[in-house]
Amino acid sequence: MPTVGIVTRRFGTLFESRQRSMARETFPMAIVEPTITELTPEQAREVVTGVIDDIVRALTRPQAVTPPGRAAAEDLLRYEGRDLLQAERVLNTDFLDRGWGDGFPLLPPTPEAVEEMLSGTSRNRNEVVTVLEPGRGLATVEKIAINCVMAGCRPEHLPVVIAAVEAINAPEFNLPLIAQSTGPHAPLLIINGPIRQELGINCGGCALGPGAPSRVNTVIGRAVRLIMMNVGLAYPNIMDMDTIGSPNKYSMCVGENEERNPWEPLHVQRGFPREADTVTVFPGTSLSDVADVVSCTAEDLLYTFIHNANDSTSTAWSWTLPVAPGWNRDALILFCPEHARVLADAGWTKQDIQERMFEKARIPLRCIKQQLLRPGKLPVLMHLLDEPDDTLVQIVREPEDFHIVVVGGSGAKSAYIDGMGEPVTREIRK
Repeated sequence: MPTVGIVTRRFGTLFESRQRSMARETFPMAIVEPTITELTPEQAREVVTGVIDDIVRALTRPQAVTPPGRAAAEDLLRYEGRDLLQAERVLNTDFLDRGWGDGFPLLPPTPEAVEEMLSGTSRNRNEVVTVLEPGRGLATVEKIAINCVMAGCRPEHLPVVIAAVEAINAPEFNLPLIAQSTGPHAPLLIINGPIRQELGINCGGCALGPGAPSRVNTVIGRAVRLIMMNVGLAYPNIMDMDTIGSPNKYSMCVGENEERNPWEPLHVQRGFPREADTVTVFPGTSLSDVADVVSCTAEDLLYTFIHNANDSTSTAWSWTLPVAPGWNRDALILFCPEHARVLADAGWTKQDIQERMFEKARIPLRCIKQQLLRPGKLPVLMHLLDEPDDTLVQIVREPEDFHIVVVGGSGAKSAYIDGMGEPVTREIRK
């Protein structure tokens, strides 16, 4: 079937990369120079009119197509210098030039270092853990181990990273969107179970870093990002089309503070035994501080979280996603132990909190009505145009879409994370 892609210049590499990853022929493209969202409707019509001839030409004339292929395998790379430190600097420069690094120094993935990393699991090095989106790369145990070495992990961290890679590739996590979006989406890893103490996962103060207390959190989260790049092919400006970026994309990993959690921990609530070791991945977008050092009652404290939830989403269009079929926009509340204690002492359960948040965390329809009038909005939402302006629209689908985790140290500061998908939990197989 004659096919042509109509693509803006910035997204040309994404178009080509996605075709290669899906093992399809490379179709011709009609390149539109400016990004369409930068234009007025009149300017967009003028720009598209200018490429009509290119579209017709691509559809009506024989085109030489490039069949899908694989990159040639390389021999082991060798780096030299006057000493090992200089050779390591040469390696880091070359790896970053090739796009394999995240910008921070990498540890050299020598054959010896990879073998040592593989000692952390009994799984075969060639076992394919998953076919990782968006580039559909074969995430073998060995490839995961290589990236773990580069990130600074130890062998005992490898099973955690393997479980996290399985989790982020689950369909409900929506990795193709998370990895390729123009927004700053990033997976947040939440570790539960006895493995937290065994590995030294930070569940208390500064759990999201930086520094020595969170060294294990940092390297595990960093390994997942490197795997998203080097196995999933989510390279910046190639498949990862993030407009600005975010420091959250380097590494986000915490352990739940189960010892100071007055409720069931996250993994138990999600159906696992308390003694199980799990990793839950949450598809986060933005992380906002929820500071309330004065509220002494559960009602007053929850009002702070409700107000934050109503203000947290950055665009009016995003508010429409929860009420559209096929979209899930869950939210994650990271309660600090002090806030959790105030609520629990007042007799509030997680379910009580979720139901109150769902009832009150809504916005007036007038805030999104103008967005619904624009071309291209989801037809399923058009019925809202007949509703009164003061109709309250929910920001998640169900009360259970507000996920609750207790994390952090002393201090009345919690966090709220907007999501773009559903969390996924996997057991860590030691």
